[in-house]
Amino acid sequence: MKKLIIITLFAFGNIFGQESNFKEYLSENKATIDLENDNQWQLLKSDAEQNQFIILGESHGAQNAQLIDFNLLKYLNKTVGTTKYIAELDFAQSTAINEFLEKGNEEKLKKVFGYWVKIHAQWGNQDFYNKILKIRTLNLSLPKEKRIVFIGIDGVQDFNNYLIFLNSFIGKNKSPLFDELRVVLNAEYSDSNIEKITLFAQKYYDEIQQHKSKFQKVLKTKFPVFEYLIQNLSYSNSKSGVNRPEQLFRNYKQLYSILNLENQKLYGMWGYFHAHLVPVYYIGEDFASKLSSSDHVSSKKIISVVCLPIDSKFNVWNSKTENWTKEPFSYDTKSLLKIDGIEDLKELSNENSTTLFKLNGNNSPFPKTGRLFNGTAPQGKLAGNFKDREYGFQYVVLMRNSDWLTPLSKVF
Repeated sequence: MKKLIIITLFAFGNIFGQESNFKEYLSENKATIDLENDNQWQLLKSDAEQNQFIILGESHGAQNAQLIDFNLLKYLNKTVGTTKYIAELDFAQSTAINEFLEKGNEEKLKKVFGYWVKIHAQWGNQDFYNKILKIRTLNLSLPKEKRIVFIGIDGVQDFNNYLIFLNSFIGKNKSPLFDELRVVLNAEYSDSNIEKITLFAQKYYDEIQQHKSKFQKVLKTKFPVFEYLIQNLSYSNSKSGVNRPEQLFRNYKQLYSILNLENQKLYGMWGYFHAHLVPVYYIGEDFASKLSSSDHVSSKKIISVVCLPIDSKFNVWNSKTENWTKEPFSYDTKSLLKIDGIEDLKELSNENSTTLFKLNGNNSPFPKTGRLFNGTAPQGKLAGNFKDREYGFQYVVLMRNSDWLTPLSKVF
């Protein structure tokens, strides 16, 4: 009995010691971020200098994530010269945003956001819209070569807009190579025809591969992007066999090559799971985990930063009332998601604050532990597979007491 008590006390002491190690480490590797001021991200400066792609992950709905995104983007632009924003948008949407950033035509921007408002997507919000306005203001203060440019690598979101963009991309070219395509593009659009349109894209992409030299001769330097646009459209067919994480991964690699991003610093804000560097058991791989485990040239040059909300709010569409509702948003409760070890972050931060924690510093106790990555949701336990990577992400931003994203008007 005495031996059992000693073993139990030893085990408890060992666990307590490990808990203490995590908290002590975090206390020495944190920084409070003032979102109203610049130069707040020095804690990750070295990683930003030594790596290529910084991906910010957040669960959509909290206002402060948009503020964090702009503040970090501005810092990276100033310190390491980041100009390429890898966006959770399709290529047509990012092109429209770039046209607004360059020329100030707000109708282009409103068209992108109007689609999100129409389908009740969280991204149809005033805070995201304001962020784009601030990026234009920032760009106007910068030399042309240092201005922010969006690169949308997502699958097709707004099909109607995508087809209109594709039509304008090929322009008035009268080559018979585009005859079949023009019939599809000029037909009256209906969501009910998406499967038919994407099936056509699959067949048309095969035709492009069979007659590539002819298409290249006609389109010249526009051919690589044209080929990409058709292939991306084809992925949306239900029988393509390409799920969204795989599509994002393929699109990233293709545009990385087409746009010659090898020597560019990249940044972008994505959904929470998209930014994980390791797969989650029973969920599988997502964009960043696929990229980090691949042989792509940028695969070992990724820094993941994820935002965790505490005592915050987020917007949820209520289909019964047809309005947005403000709901509690806190990753310290099993009713939504309880992150293992998040109490440490709460104890090391203040209310109404934004705090950056570095997990990959010297003598870090975090490698392969899953702490601050694993958690418990209503559906069950979420756990990362750390077989091939030490970190699920290298940084955590604790958002405390963030308001929700302000929904745009229904008649936007």
